[in-house]
Formats: sequence, structure tokens, C-alpha cells
Amino acid sequence: MSRPGDRLRSVAARVYSATTMERLIDPVVADLQKECSDAAGSGERWRRGWLLLGGYGALLKVVVAAGWSEAMAPHRSWALDDRRALTRTLGLTSFFIVILTVVLEQPFLTVVLHPFSVDPRLLLYLVPQALPIAVTVGATLGIVCGLGGRPFSRRVSAWIVGLALVASVVSFVNLAWITPAANQAYRIIVSGRADLAPGVPELTLGELGRQIELAARGRPMQWPLDIAFNYHTRWALACSPLVLTLFALTMVRAGSVKRWALGVVACGAFFGYYLLLYGGRYLVLGGSVPAYAAAWVPNLCIGLVSVVFTAMRSRRLGLAS
Repeated sequence: MSRPGDRLRSVAARVYSATTMERLIDPVVADLQKECSDAAGSGERWRRGWLLLGGYGALLKVVVAAGWSEAMAPHRSWALDDRRALTRTLGLTSFFIVILTVVLEQPFLTVVLHPFSVDPRLLLYLVPQALPIAVTVGATLGIVCGLGGRPFSRRVSAWIVGLALVASVVSFVNLAWITPAANQAYRIIVSGRADLAPGVPELTLGELGRQIELAARGRPMQWPLDIAFNYHTRWALACSPLVLTLFALTMVRAGSVKRWALGVVACGAFFGYYLLLYGGRYLVLGGSVPAYAAAWVPNLCIGLVSVVFTAMRSRRLGLAS
């Protein structure tokens, strides 16, 4: 039977050095386990619950701080292969994000063909809505092309996961507030009406949440299912950079798989992800599936595939040893 903190420590041990584990993480795990054991021995179940909550919070804080400390270690301490792997991956990721953002901006070809026929602000206002997809796809392709078939260490993986987490936070802010405002500004310019009422995509995350709360109280409104799906989809899409980054790292660690094959797998993952997401929308609008389920199923499916591949790799390595 595992003790509190054992699983999180096991995950951390795969990423951090032995020195970091000994100095920072193991003492917090030991304190958590001792306090919970003492509370369980005295029969104080409520106290044990609070200790678990506070202990895991402290442990997560130390894990994040340790990751930041290792990531910010002097660059010269990195092995040459690691420096090259990280630089190559970040460069390719940035390249793919820029290209995909440009491609996803629908007025781009119009501006190229007729540069004086479209307000240039429209291009700027379309960038926020293109970024969530561009960042997710660009990061995955960058990892596949930058790390596929090449050696890299756990430090590189920790750096990439940390950056993916930052990308998810930025994506959340973008989807919650920036994209709705940019969409509304775009619609006002195109329509020429300053009093144009916002639609569902132009509502902030807080406004969508209030609409859902009013609907739950029985207040009639337009597009209740569309509002619910849009609300949950923004949360799910904000997590997609982290989810697909973990998937990509799982794939590139799977073994000696050629980069073109990894690229095919990545493209299949994108297609499946967005097929499930936008296919789920029709099921929600038809009343067949709850909005939260349809929005989160793509992330859960990609996450499940990552877990299965990781388990298969661990089992294969165990049998080989």
C-alpha cells in the first residue's frame, strides 16, 4: 500500500536529479508521511485530511520551485547535446507557431492580393483566436522535429514541460479575455457598427459563467447549450498545449522511430483531437452529450494514449533489464 506522497515523489524522481530529490523533495515527503501517520494513529481523520491537503500543496510548491531552479541553472552546466536539443526544439516551435498563425488568419490572402482593400487592424485582431491552435500544434511539431530520433536528457524534458505549462496559462488568459475583446473589435470594424452586440464567442469567460448560472436558476436565454460548450471548451483548449506536449514527449521517447513516422502520428493526434472537439459540439447542441464531457473528451483521450504508451515503454524497459 503506497503512502501519501509516494506517487508524486516517484514522478519527480524521473525528472529531477538525485541531489534535488535529497535536499528539497524527500524532506517534504518524509514530513507529510510522518504527520499523516501520527494523525491516523490517533484517529483524527479530519486532521489527517487537512494535513494531506496542506502537505500536497507544500510538496507541489517545492516540486515547481525545484523545476524552476534546475531550469534556471547556469547554461554552461548543460551538456552540449541538451543545449542543442532545447535550442533546436524552441526554434522549430517558434517557426511553426508563426507559420500556423499566418495560415489561420483568413484575411491574409486578401491582404496579399489587395493590400489596400482591408483594414490592417483586422490581421492583428485575428491573431488571438489563431494562437491557441497555433501554439498547441506548433509545440507538438517542434518537439517531434527537434527531438525525434535524437538523444536528450530529463532536464530538457523538464524545461519543455515547464514551458508548456506557461503556454497553457497564457492560452487560458488569451481565451478567457483577450480573444473575446479582439473578436468584438474585429466585428465592429467589419460591420461598421459601434453598437454591435457581442455574440457567444465575444463574451468573456466570466460572462459565460454568469450566463450558465442564470440558466441553472431557470432564466430563459438564447443558445444555452452553445454557451455551456463554449465555456468548457475554453478551459479544455487552455490545457491542450500541456496535454499535447506530454503526448509528443511520450512519442519521441518511444524508441528509434523515424521523424516522419512521428510526424504522421502527431498529425493524426491533431486530426483526432479537433474531430472529437468539434464533433462533440454537434452532440451537445443536439442534447445528446453534456457540454463539459464533449469539451474534455479530446484531452482525456490524448492523455490516456500518453499513459498507455508510457506504461508500455516502462514494461518493455523492465523486461529488457
